[in-house]
Amino acid sequence: MLKQASVLATAVALASQAMASGYKINEQSASGVGNAYAGRAAVAEDASVVFYNPAGMTRLKRPELSVGVTYIDVNGSFEGERLNSAGISSDFEPGAYGDGGDFVPNPTIPFMYYVRPLDDKAAIGLGIFAPFGTHTDYESNALVGGFADETKLTTIDIQPTFAYQLTDTLSIGVGIDIVFAEGLLSKQLDTVPFVPDAYVQGAQMQLNNSGLDPNSAAFIQQQAKIDAISGLNDPSYMGYDNKFEVEGDDRGYGWNFGVMWDISPATTFGFAYRSEIDLDLEGTAEFKQNQGVQVFAPELKGHPLLDADNNGVVLADAAIAAKNGELFGLSDAELVQTVQGFSGEVKDQDARVPLTTPRSATFSLAHRINDRVQLQGGATWTDWSVFKYFDVIATRSGIIDDISGLGENYIGHIVEKWHDTWSYALGASYQVNHNWLLRAGYAFDESPVAEQHRTARVPDNDRQWLTAGAKYKVNDDISFDLGLAYLLIDESDLNEYDYDLDDKVKGLQNATGTYDMDALGVSLQMNYRM
Repeated sequence: MLKQASVLATAVALASQAMASGYKINEQSASGVGNAYAGRAAVAEDASVVFYNPAGMTRLKRPELSVGVTYIDVNGSFEGERLNSAGISSDFEPGAYGDGGDFVPNPTIPFMYYVRPLDDKAAIGLGIFAPFGTHTDYESNALVGGFADETKLTTIDIQPTFAYQLTDTLSIGVGIDIVFAEGLLSKQLDTVPFVPDAYVQGAQMQLNNSGLDPNSAAFIQQQAKIDAISGLNDPSYMGYDNKFEVEGDDRGYGWNFGVMWDISPATTFGFAYRSEIDLDLEGTAEFKQNQGVQVFAPELKGHPLLDADNNGVVLADAAIAAKNGELFGLSDAELVQTVQGFSGEVKDQDARVPLTTPRSATFSLAHRINDRVQLQGGATWTDWSVFKYFDVIATRSGIIDDISGLGENYIGHIVEKWHDTWSYALGASYQVNHNWLLRAGYAFDESPVAEQHRTARVPDNDRQWLTAGAKYKVNDDISFDLGLAYLLIDESDLNEYDYDLDDKVKGLQNATGTYDMDALGVSLQMNYRM
């Protein structure tokens, strides 16, 4: 049963959410990785300053090109339980589900920047990079597949910039962000939920012992509801029956602004701001098997009638009664409320997904202790509270939004309600000799996700960065940067439901469990001064 078809959480050229909180991509340079990106808005050591603070372009006195790539080795696992749309635990569908495997692909993230001074005070630049992203891809029949199968979005930002040095100590810079985004979302569909024989038999026993007159309208009504689910005990209904997929793309525009100020000959302050970007991803929603589709859509109002011990053996009626307070845990005589079913062809349907990327503001300090040692620090505020919902909205009439049962042309509605965050970083650089520079850093990155709204699409949590790096200067024209980052990510608990448009739980489908993730990133960059 299609409860909702959420869509297009975010990713970039195979990028992964594992490295930055939310769906932001931090990996914009190898030189920045070494210091955990601490103080990057206050330093201008290569052309990647186009991204971190365009004001710093005036500090580069020769044309310079920086190109690089980051590879991330991500480990992710999930352990948990699923309830299908009839409220039946995955424990009663043996072999139907798996844990989803290592659901985070290992991404490769490229970047490129160019800066050209125009005169002693002005400079122009260009950056091509990936500002946002997440990519999760669960194995078939994952426990969480009813909420998320694959989630992927590619974003490419082309940023022309201009900088001007106002005084000997103060410069400013501005840039325009031209963002291209395309995405894919899929989810597994349990169009006909499996209900074990014992569930139906228990409901029948409850009705037979209710004391109702078998000829009464109340008895006949309840008997009809039990009969409505009595055919759902076919083992072929175990697991998922179909797959939903939607694709979309759009182009959006934003802007950024930066200031770099030498407070003293040894200390520099940097500030950088990035605007939000509005996207409206338009595409097509489809059932992968669109012919002969069967959808059974009952909302079961009771509780699962059975429990099991660790060996999967059904407990005795007396034990169930003692545990649930009454036989089979039924709270009242109304067992099932049957709603209209559907059988036939499900045609593709045009849909859109509105998405607004967050604003951010970065504050940085860089202080040179002596000719060899520089300390860097900073903090970044991100306006994640702009991300309240993931909505999939049909743009023409069709059957998919009717099956979802949400109304108002909605195909999917995921409640996110993220909150604003701060991230903090400290780093140090040590000039060993003319050719070698060593770096180290630490960062704390706060997650915008509230536990009650964590989803299988972006199972995000707080993380800490431990980083190291080095620069090797071949000559006055060419240098290379290497950065290593290890991320320690807090375990994440999941308790996901479907929601209606009033943000109230819709139906019984549920996924619970715990995510365990960590990541190692390797970045390499070449700098060429012309």
